[in-house]
Amino acid sequence: MLIAVLVGVVVGCVYTLSPMTVWFVIGAGVLLRTAVRGLPGREQRWIAALIVGAMAIRVAMVATLFLFGSPDRIYVPFNVFFGDEQYMIVRALRLRAIFLGLPMRIDAFSDAYEVYGRTSYLNVLALLQLIVGPAPYGVHLFNILLYVAGGVVLHRIVRYAYGPLPALGSLAFLLFLPSMLLWSTAALKESFNFLIVVSTLAAAIVTVRAPARWRPAAALGVLIGLAVLQTLRDGALAIAVVGLAAGLVGAFVMQTPRRFVAAAILATVAFGVALRSPRVEGAAMEVVRSAAGKHMGHAYTRGHSYELLPKVYYGRRSLRDMTHADAAYFIGRGIASMVMFPAPGQARSRSELLYIPEQLIWYVVVCTAAIGFVAGLRRDTLVTCLLAVYAAVALVAVGVNSGNMGTLVRHRAFALPYLGALSAFGTALLFARYGSSKQGRYAIDR
Repeated sequence: MLIAVLVGVVVGCVYTLSPMTVWFVIGAGVLLRTAVRGLPGREQRWIAALIVGAMAIRVAMVATLFLFGSPDRIYVPFNVFFGDEQYMIVRALRLRAIFLGLPMRIDAFSDAYEVYGRTSYLNVLALLQLIVGPAPYGVHLFNILLYVAGGVVLHRIVRYAYGPLPALGSLAFLLFLPSMLLWSTAALKESFNFLIVVSTLAAAIVTVRAPARWRPAAALGVLIGLAVLQTLRDGALAIAVVGLAAGLVGAFVMQTPRRFVAAAILATVAFGVALRSPRVEGAAMEVVRSAAGKHMGHAYTRGHSYELLPKVYYGRRSLRDMTHADAAYFIGRGIASMVMFPAPGQARSRSELLYIPEQLIWYVVVCTAAIGFVAGLRRDTLVTCLLAVYAAVALVAVGVNSGNMGTLVRHRAFALPYLGALSAFGTALLFARYGSSKQGRYAIDR
């Protein structure tokens, strides 16, 4: 009885100081149990160690915000990792105040419903703090749960498709890559976006492969995921729809060589016909001009910017005068930039110098992901096509819309989890080929 009373007093004190901490511990326990459920004992221990270690590092990072971070005491009484977090948290708190009917200044009310930066993630943060109270530090813990939950979903997808070792490598890559470690802890919408996207991909896989009685529910899950992405950020729905549709078509086409040849011929003919249509050509050029306009907006921001268009367009020529050759040049440079930038020789600041090791890891990931993709087409065509096509669509969209190194690195994280999964499979295959026979067999066994 005494122990129970003491535990109750401690939990009550902690909950009074930080309700989100208590809910985080509960959520972490449920998530950990879900992650290891149904797996062999040794694999359970590895996964539990990865998840506990990743969460511990992230919680320590949140704790350091009390001592470090980027404070702005004039406006807010809390620290953040990035300035965008401050804007997100303050705006969510203003929405919470509106939900509670609290009085506020007119400018604060207007800011809460400002079109710029509007996202459903603000409503999620406002609802969370409506339940637990203001939690400018606790929202970081909430994001950690969202990100790790997405990692658990992706781990199960990869394990089913490629085996236990690639799944373990994919999870480790996702949880401990330095840039992902930072973005997943920040109070930004990246973690929520990742969870929704990977859950939508999982629902699409279940829709194709599950027994007939489960397919309607899985298809409904896909629709719900797409609906949430529409409200989450600009372009997220388009990337998801194109990625899912092209991935499913690619999985169907890649089933047999005959289908692939027929689809290649049909696509070539359709592309040639489309190029001769003035309406299609005009619509395509409008899309390219829109992307070029966004790129120029990023290129003119503070920081390390870069150019993708011919120099004449930066301040001297209108995008309405863009030719087909200029459009092809822009798209080609955009695709190359999202693979190559920021190159080690382009580093200008201390943060860019610190990023060089991860950029080298990125080059390795791209190469091994190509190996994993080719082998994955034979192992699990559906999962491989969905992961690869979604990553490719996201990377192309990022490449042609970016113009700032920091923005490029941040938005490239949209595709990193899925490239990391293919890279883990490719690395496991290399290990299986050049490692010991016993370890090699385990690397590719289901």
